[in-house]
Amino acid sequence: MITMHPGEYLAMAYIVPMGITQSRLAKHLQVDRSSVSRLLNCEADLTPNMAVRLSLVFDLSAEAWMEMQTQHSLKAEKRRFEGQKFEPLTVQEVEEDHAVA
Repeated sequence: MITMHPGEYLAMAYIVPMGITQSRLAKHLQVDRSSVSRLLNCEADLTPNMAVRLSLVFDLSAEAWMEMQTQHSLKAEKRRFEGQKFEPLTVQEVEEDHAVA
């Protein structure tokens, strides 16, 4: 399972090996160059819209592109919450709350 940012994967799997410029990719995706730049620089999350566009230009499904973004985002959020304590909510507590009300 790939947990890197989709922009990193895009650069590693397609842009660098194929020698594609950001301008050329933007033209094929029918977006402005800044959108491609933000994605490649990991400054923007992949949107469903861009995932579909990428799937139409490259040999990877929109679902695979989105799964990559989901895994990357989840990993980042899990890191953010490391060490924090949350109190589990039990069914018994909920039942007690209803009994008091």
